Amino acid sequence: MSRRVSAAADRCLELERVIASRARSGSLGLDEALKLFDELLHCARPASVRAFNQLLTVVSRAGCSSASERVVSLFTRMARECSSKVAPNACTYSILIGCFCRMGRLEHGFAAFGLILKTGWRVNVIVISQLLKGLCDAKRVDEATDILLLRMSEFGCPPDVVAYNTVINGFFREGQVEKAYNLFLEMMDQGIPPNVVTYTTVIDGLCKAQVVDRAKGVFQQMIDRGVKPDNGTYNCLIHGYLSTGKWKEVVQMLEEMSTHGLEPDCITYALLLDYLCKNGRCREARLFFDSMFRKGIKPDVAIYAILLHGYATKGALSEMHSFLDLMVGNGVSPNRRIFNIMFCAYAKKAMIEEAMHIFNKMRQQGLSPDVVSFGALIDALCKLGRVDDAVLQFNQMINEGVTPNIFVFSSLVYGLCTVGKWEKAEELFFEVLDQGICVDAVFFNTLMCNLCNEGRVMEAQRLIDLMIRVGVRPNVISYNTLVAGHCLTGRIDEAAKLLDVMVSNGLKPNEFTYTILLRGYCKARRVDDAYSLFREMLMKGVTPVVATYNTILHGLFQTGRFSEANELYLNMINSRTKCDIYTYNIILNGLCKNNFVDEAFKMFRRLCSKDPQLDSVTFNIMIGALLKGGRKEDAMDLFATISAYGLVPDVVTYRLIAENLIEEGSLGEFDGLFSAMEKSGTAPNSHMLNALVRRLLHRGDISRAGVYLYKLDEKNFSLEASTTSMLISLYSRGEYQPHAKSLPEKYRFLIEANTSSLSTVINNDDATLMIHGLEFPKDDAELDADPSDSDGYLSEDPECPYYSDSEDEKAAEDCIMEDGLYRQNDDMNRDIKKQKKKLKKLLDKDPGFANFLENGSRIWRATEAKETLMKMEWILWMMMITPMMEMTQMLRPLQARL
Repeated sequence: MSRRVSAAADRCLELERVIASRARSGSLGLDEALKLFDELLHCARPASVRAFNQLLTVVSRAGCSSASERVVSLFTRMARECSSKVAPNACTYSILIGCFCRMGRLEHGFAAFGLILKTGWRVNVIVISQLLKGLCDAKRVDEATDILLLRMSEFGCPPDVVAYNTVINGFFREGQVEKAYNLFLEMMDQGIPPNVVTYTTVIDGLCKAQVVDRAKGVFQQMIDRGVKPDNGTYNCLIHGYLSTGKWKEVVQMLEEMSTHGLEPDCITYALLLDYLCKNGRCREARLFFDSMFRKGIKPDVAIYAILLHGYATKGALSEMHSFLDLMVGNGVSPNRRIFNIMFCAYAKKAMIEEAMHIFNKMRQQGLSPDVVSFGALIDALCKLGRVDDAVLQFNQMINEGVTPNIFVFSSLVYGLCTVGKWEKAEELFFEVLDQGICVDAVFFNTLMCNLCNEGRVMEAQRLIDLMIRVGVRPNVISYNTLVAGHCLTGRIDEAAKLLDVMVSNGLKPNEFTYTILLRGYCKARRVDDAYSLFREMLMKGVTPVVATYNTILHGLFQTGRFSEANELYLNMINSRTKCDIYTYNIILNGLCKNNFVDEAFKMFRRLCSKDPQLDSVTFNIMIGALLKGGRKEDAMDLFATISAYGLVPDVVTYRLIAENLIEEGSLGEFDGLFSAMEKSGTAPNSHMLNALVRRLLHRGDISRAGVYLYKLDEKNFSLEASTTSMLISLYSRGEYQPHAKSLPEKYRFLIEANTSSLSTVINNDDATLMIHGLEFPKDDAELDADPSDSDGYLSEDPECPYYSDSEDEKAAEDCIMEDGLYRQNDDMNRDIKKQKKKLKKLLDKDPGFANFLENGSRIWRATEAKETLMKMEWILWMMMITPMMEMTQMLRPLQARL
């Protein structure tokens, strides 16, 4: 018997030595710790409590979600199976308290703390700090403060820097910035010096509260007190500057890091890349990414995901694929997030076949599609009108155990509404309710906004009825969305009737309702009706906001009613409505368009002396007007002063100056300006490149125009109608034929077609009319006229956003900015409708020819080639102006080529 006891004791001592050695070295893993725990349990002695504590510590620090629950289970076994051999001590209970707090079981944690007090063991700061963290995690920070400032001293353990750090962080996480900062100050008053964790916590909290200047002050205090910042400190400050758009300060921080002997880490690079990609600066982001490799920092999958998402957001699918290949080549395997980024990029572009390929590849990698994957696919299918396919994917999603979220439901309901399946949509609403998902007016308003954006106002109107049937009461925003939808489609009178409907339903139209309708009237040039509505608004006690005044002012200036605009501006001042930058931009633009450039320039200078928040639009208005008036020197001086106001020239600024340089023949200076623009990081858009090509063609500089056509092609931009018209018109003249080779090959068929057949049938004027009848991409619509005549300065976005549920003033202000093209677009649309009617009559007369066109359409859909598309459009529009017999003969060789 004694030999057995001796062997057990020896084994116990050996186990304790192994556990102590492995725990100190950090080489003890979870599985081995559990095995040693089981073995020690059978031969434990009273002194084995130290070994048990080491094993429990290893298990509690294991990187799994169930680590704390496993420690509690082991402690229970220890107390049940060997309570007579070994008793827990204060350290054991301290480990147990930490686990209970992480599990959110604070009552058990405090019970274990009570056992420590009852046993008479000395309470230390570590035990109480765990309780403080538990209270902060449970959002009971005030209770934690009470323990910190009052009770800790009573327990004989004054608070230390760790305890203060815990509670300070708790206050910041709850958004109680002042309490956190005051506790930080009190900590120093108590003679407890902050450490690097304290300063980093305070700087991080202040930056997240958008008070970065205050955080910078704490950072400076940190350095003055001799506390050396680490990468975490710099990362917090860099994140704060990035969140407020202060890139120059970020660069200064990076330089300062280097002077303190620190290098950016993966977190630093992730912050920089995320900011650049979200601001469309993927090229700069790629440069930072490449510098990581040069510095020996290996990017992880999260870094790759940031850049991939940036490319996907820009629609740069080829760059996205190349970067994915680089990622795989560097030995980083794609995870579910990477696949979702790729998948969503294709789905957003309506490239369903490619998206499904990613979908299947994801499964092959052993990754199941999640709610994001299914949501993107269902949304894309619904927007393409393939609602039945979307329903099939929805059913498959359910069968695979993926729970749909509100985004999936809203996409599917939207799809069902667009194809008129209202009963199905209603069934789905009740299914949403059964899932426990809250469906409120916000949900319906979002759907209505999407429908109205696509001109489906009647479907949006029916959603109001559906809302009532499922028990959701339409609110003011619901009707505001409908009003905006009717105005968008030109049904202003229908929109006006909705005001009475609102009142009959117990809703009072607000200032945004009136502002939307006022904008509709002004856009339709019914300024008298707008003025009457404005007076009605005042009579009913609805106070106009600045966006309301901006809308009327814009309408008055557009129709040349300068004196009335001036009177309204004075009324606005008298009503103490504060003008914003949009107001000033409208007035300056109105003055310039009505040939009061000197008055506008004087007003602009007064604005500069007052130093309001000027924007690039303000400068663009004045630069455009000065250039149009032949005052190039003043315009260039203004261009040079933009940076003094903390602004940078945008693509519109460069376009205005570039066009002026071309017009006056300063082509070398123009090339230099364009090069400087690209180096500054300002990328030319489709509008600018098309405008430059037209100006160069107008001067007869074919080779230089060809260079910028190649730039259009490189960026996958489309030719605008007027650019195409000018190309055809120009090359119909014999003297320009030798220059055709300077054009990108994809555009040469225009020249070939023009010389081979078009010139024998129609003259240049007819060619111009014909091309203007073509439907070109919506976002390629751009002014042919002088830019100063456009309201494009006021908004680069030709679409007016609807008011969100918050209906903030900025959204309303944005909505009043016109794109200056609606009359031109309306004329083109009317012309297209006439041409389509002619085409329909022609097809009705000759069914055989209709079959030929249908076959050609199938060829185009099969090949998906842009050249084929343009040729087919060419055929369609030539039909409209060419006699039938002549057209049939002309089409035979072209049909053979297709």
